[in-house]
Amino acid sequence: MSKDRPPGSSPRSHDARHPGVDRACARVSDLLDDFLTRGDAASGDPESDDPEGAPASSRIPPGETPSKISLGEIPSKISLGEIMDALGDRAFGALLLILSIPNVLPVPGLSTATGVPMILLGAQMAAGRHSPWLPRRMLVACFDRKAFLGVIRRAKPWAERVERHLRPRLPALAGPTAERLLGLAVVVLAVILSLPIVFGNQPPALAIALIALGLMESDGVFVSAGLVAGLLAIAIVAAVLLGLGQAAVAVAQQLFG
Repeated sequence: MSKDRPPGSSPRSHDARHPGVDRACARVSDLLDDFLTRGDAASGDPESDDPEGAPASSRIPPGETPSKISLGEIPSKISLGEIMDALGDRAFGALLLILSIPNVLPVPGLSTATGVPMILLGAQMAAGRHSPWLPRRMLVACFDRKAFLGVIRRAKPWAERVERHLRPRLPALAGPTAERLLGLAVVVLAVILSLPIVFGNQPPALAIALIALGLMESDGVFVSAGLVAGLLAIAIVAAVLLGLGQAAVAVAQQLFG
């Protein structure tokens, strides 16, 4: 990959940049702004965060067109392939962040639809793949556009607060070797996220989001926070499953005594 890595990519040993270089291009809020701009342009939504009131379609970068991520006849839906197109060449961190946000806030019914792709993404990270790939059948999976973009829009103020604390730290925890191990952690957390467990989606989603932020900004502190949150998520889900199992056994004993 080139030294001019697009925003959202996780730095690797052969193209690592000096801390502080191109920081404006790597801002999490910029990522969300760009994603929302493209999503609103594809849906024809005139709403914009531009203080001058310019329509979203007028803010598409030169050389890009709204049709790049448009579903044409189904503007009320946004597909996983459209989401990947909107992120462009950004690597795993950006895609994991976008897919985890609807589960952190959360949006009902998206845990499995977003969790399964994250399982595959984590496996690719563990295998050392440099860019995300999803099968065609998975790319056509659709979500409600208004709900999905709405939750990303709600996440923007939080992202702006969080990014003040993001900076390159403890690079060994966010480097290429660590990224493979983090891929395994993402797989485990995404599996838990995909399960239909009441109140079991937010903890692993938050852990994945923290890991994604750490990878995007080469911040080992956030990666560590994500791993700790992941352990807590596993403990919480294990406790819930244990409680459900004990309740089931108690009910069975009363029924069949």
